[in-house]
Amino acid sequence: MTTRRRINQQKGVSLLLGTAAMIVIIPMVGLAIDVGVIYSLKARLQAAADGAALAGARSLILGATTAAQADSAKQTSANWFFANFPVGAWGTTNTAMDRTDTHVHVYDDATNPNLRHVDVMATTNTPTYFMKFLGFNAVSLKAFGYASRRDVVAMLVLDRSGSMNTTSSCGDLRASAKLFTSQFAAGRDYIGLVSFSDGTYVHSAPSRNFQTVLGYDNGITSTSGQIDTIQCGGGTSTPQALSIGYNELYKMHLPGALNIMLLETDGLPNSLVMNWWDSAATTAGFTSQSTITNGCQDTAGKTKAQNGWGSAGVVRAWTPGYSMNTDSLGHAVTGFMSDIPAGIIGGMPSSDPGQSAAFYALANPWHTSSYSGMGLSSPNNATLTTGANCLFTGSWNNVHDFAWLPSTDVFGNSLNPSTNPYANVTMAGSKVNFPGDTTGWTNYHNAALNATIDSAYRIRTNATLPATIFVIGLGGNAAGAPDYTLMRRIANDNSADIFNSPALYSDCPSTTNCVSYSSQPQGTFVYSTDKNDLRRAFLEISSQVLRLSR
Repeated sequence: MTTRRRINQQKGVSLLLGTAAMIVIIPMVGLAIDVGVIYSLKARLQAAADGAALAGARSLILGATTAAQADSAKQTSANWFFANFPVGAWGTTNTAMDRTDTHVHVYDDATNPNLRHVDVMATTNTPTYFMKFLGFNAVSLKAFGYASRRDVVAMLVLDRSGSMNTTSSCGDLRASAKLFTSQFAAGRDYIGLVSFSDGTYVHSAPSRNFQTVLGYDNGITSTSGQIDTIQCGGGTSTPQALSIGYNELYKMHLPGALNIMLLETDGLPNSLVMNWWDSAATTAGFTSQSTITNGCQDTAGKTKAQNGWGSAGVVRAWTPGYSMNTDSLGHAVTGFMSDIPAGIIGGMPSSDPGQSAAFYALANPWHTSSYSGMGLSSPNNATLTTGANCLFTGSWNNVHDFAWLPSTDVFGNSLNPSTNPYANVTMAGSKVNFPGDTTGWTNYHNAALNATIDSAYRIRTNATLPATIFVIGLGGNAAGAPDYTLMRRIANDNSADIFNSPALYSDCPSTTNCVSYSSQPQGTFVYSTDKNDLRRAFLEISSQVLRLSR
């Protein structure tokens, strides 16, 4: 009896303990379920707020004024939020998020005038299931989203060489460039334009009024701006175009903005602008062979064959066509480089790989009346005129006028960089060897490649205003199509091809002669196999730029 009574007593205690445990455990389980629901909805609310802020920052491009752009950002933020967190979703109530300043605040940074912020706040009430028994029918949730967008300062550097006419690509270039400008915020972002063939023409310094100046008016084929004036013909003076384009960017001096350059080209560099005057030795870099007629006259009106160019006093000064240190309104500013000094300045195009090794007429590129493709006087290609324009002549396939090439072009780009040159260049002492035969063409061609690489390197590493370079290569126009490796080195792009399927090239470490620098701004190279993909390529670059500006 005693044993049975003890067992019954234990059963009673177990029942009491079990009942007490249920009173504690069930609410704890219920609380855990409610907390899990709350945390899940909090995460959804936060994701919607973050996405709304990012969408708002991206939509700051929409609108002709900054006020209109702010309104666009607010409306886009609200639309994005409710697309991802609908009213009443998951049992929520009283969800608050609208385009008023209470919920979407768009404002300029206090210290950086080229930075705008979009702040988003959203609130909602989430239902409870078990916590109701404790008097909590709902829990209020709040989420904040933040996004920023730097103003963009961009220089378009567009190739208008003769090969752009091969498949009538010039029109596609104009339309694609306009489409690119449509992705940016008028009144906040700055976009300028240079185009190049044998020489470079400055259409516009970076301007907030870029849509009007360049010609975008929601009709990309209209003829209303500087982009529409581009006509294609001539050679490919890529290092000159990069240097002059960057100089225009540098003169804006907006280090708080996102400074970028966009190079589009369908071929290889084949032109250089150089100074054949050696100021240290007071000698000219061209010959005086009796069989060669050299029409370039010094300030005394004498050619080399007439014993001219014998002293610094008779060397021509830099002719007024482009000042490195003057803005578009004529104000004195600080450029990336000094104005080009007096000298025998000439731009010389050569043939492309696969063609007969040839050099063509060389002219001073800074006068206002000569072959416009070599100069800065016109965005298209006019008739070549001779006379006092420093026109050099030689046989079609050989140039005997020149004894050597200077070690740099007039912009300071090395023809034989000491670190990571792109191609081998044969030197003659401190000068570049330039025999008047096909060997000279090879040295010149390699020098043009090296000068292009060096120009991009100097742009990316400038201590005052380093810029990010984006590159679009256009295929289908010429035998000398853009070199994937060269283009990636210009952009400092380390990645493999993600634009074409199948991929056309592997990543930089897997490619011979491909060099990238992790410490320098890293851009993107996009290869468009033909003109039909050119618009998509420009839009891909604009997306990359806007992603960086956030």
